[in-house]
Amino acid sequence: MRQGTALMVALLMATGSVWGQQQLRRSQFVTNTYLANPAVAGTETGTVLSSTYRHQWAGFDGAPTTVLLSGHQALPNGLGAGFVMYNDDMGGAIRQTGLELTGAYSILLNNQDAVSFGLSMKGNQFVFDGTDLQVWDTGDESLPTTIESTFGIDFNAGMMVYGKDYYFGLSVFNLLQDKLKLSGVDTDANRMVRHYHFMGSYLYKVNRQIALQPSALLRMTETTPGQLDIHVRAIFNGTTWVGMGLRPQDAFVLASGLNYGAFTFAYNYDISVGDNLLSAHSHELSFGYFLPLRSAFRSRPGSGKRARSTDRILK
Repeated sequence: MRQGTALMVALLMATGSVWGQQQLRRSQFVTNTYLANPAVAGTETGTVLSSTYRHQWAGFDGAPTTVLLSGHQALPNGLGAGFVMYNDDMGGAIRQTGLELTGAYSILLNNQDAVSFGLSMKGNQFVFDGTDLQVWDTGDESLPTTIESTFGIDFNAGMMVYGKDYYFGLSVFNLLQDKLKLSGVDTDANRMVRHYHFMGSYLYKVNRQIALQPSALLRMTETTPGQLDIHVRAIFNGTTWVGMGLRPQDAFVLASGLNYGAFTFAYNYDISVGDNLLSAHSHELSFGYFLPLRSAFRSRPGSGKRARSTDRILK
């Protein structure tokens, strides 16, 4: 395995824990909020399909890559369903593959607002491949030289309050903190850890052609400091947008996107601003498709139009 990848693995394993990057990193949480909160499932007036490819630390030999496929659909009586399939290569030696299935329920609070609750069950396969490691200390027992694989079941839960032009909510990932059972790691640390997401967004209409949407996502765990994503995008004629974001001490983000009929395209470019010496650049591409349903629960009560503050923007 490449030396750079081996170094990352060694840093992760030497701490006696494997929580380094358990939750998938995404810069496009604004255009696909379902990946940040299962309560989003079913809050659109139809079926939303999305695929995402993220290449982190571009130019670095053995850099992490993530491939995602997600979809969620509104059902009658305020119900919603969704799924997420992912393959997350954290740098060659460590990778995870999984499937999440979501059920959600929305309740109208009044003519303008609603609250949604979501629960996901996920199966996750975590793999450590130590067969080709290049390490400094060849006798380090915390770095196994075989392929270790563990499969576990866990749950994610979330809630969201939303209206015509806003949403805010919270979610918890890895509720059961499934044990990974990897050798060379302390039993108490050898498990997935809970991740907490707090998110919010508001759509401000400057005039009939231009709108501004500030959004924020706070990520926290029980073992690491919180990380804040701040993002704002300008939307033109309800079909195109440009934006910028910031993760303090991590990255500055440039974003752009286009809605063309039922299709959506989005691109994010991350520029590292912290102490990351691996690479200064990351790329993220997303493609989406929306299929309207006549009998669906209204996603933005009172709006009568496709969701304005999550996956797509329409005039």
